Amino acid sequence: MRAVVRIVFCLGVLIAAPWAWAQSNAFDTPEGIAQGSSLFQGRCTYCHGAHGEGGRGPDLTAGSYRHGGSNAELFAAVRNGISGTEMPAVGFSDEESWKVVAFLRKLASSGPMEKAPGDAAAGQAIFEGKGRCLSCHSVGHSGGSVGPDLATVGRRRNLKYLEESLVKPEADVPVRYRGILVVTKSGDNIQGVRINEDDLSIQFRDTRDNIRSFMKTDVKEIRFDKPSLMPAYGSILSKKEIEDVVAYLSSLRGEQ
Repeated sequence: MRAVVRIVFCLGVLIAAPWAWAQSNAFDTPEGIAQGSSLFQGRCTYCHGAHGEGGRGPDLTAGSYRHGGSNAELFAAVRNGISGTEMPAVGFSDEESWKVVAFLRKLASSGPMEKAPGDAAAGQAIFEGKGRCLSCHSVGHSGGSVGPDLATVGRRRNLKYLEESLVKPEADVPVRYRGILVVTKSGDNIQGVRINEDDLSIQFRDTRDNIRSFMKTDVKEIRFDKPSLMPAYGSILSKKEIEDVVAYLSSLRGEQ
């Protein structure tokens, strides 16, 4: 009986979404691509940029996708969103989703639209030295956990976003990395990022990458008035140094 129900269910899915299992895309035509572009402009540019160059969301011009790049995988990401990420299901129908996939294929075939003007090697030296960025961020197996991992940041963020993250880091801070200040009753002020909190206790990672835990009976105040723990590097680095660090960050694209 279970086997029959399973077969009926699968047939129902195939009937409801006949394109979802196809490896080819019936809408990969000039007309379908044009319609996909219009759909993308209407709902996707806020995160992915007007030309797919990235921003809050990944750069889509390189044709390299962290969660899979087959037609079926792209369809699933567009149609249903990606669990555990900021990519939501935006309400496209099956047909609309396939048209957006066709547009993404066309977009990727054009190649990356941006080339960083700075010196990536010099930027890496600043990133690891003067900037002390590895004290909070990780790249591969090196660095801290207070800030986001940057191993693929060049694939996910455009040049404008990367520069803004250096000179105005509070402009866009992921929820899990928003800073808190814990003031204890004994007079300690400890900054960090929250890991977990309930009615009785709070756990967080301090700026030295140590896990801390306090019972709330020992805490005087928990403040959230400084969303980013990252310093504004516009007053620390020169314009040329910022440009070089942006070039280095843009080069971090993970495994290709």
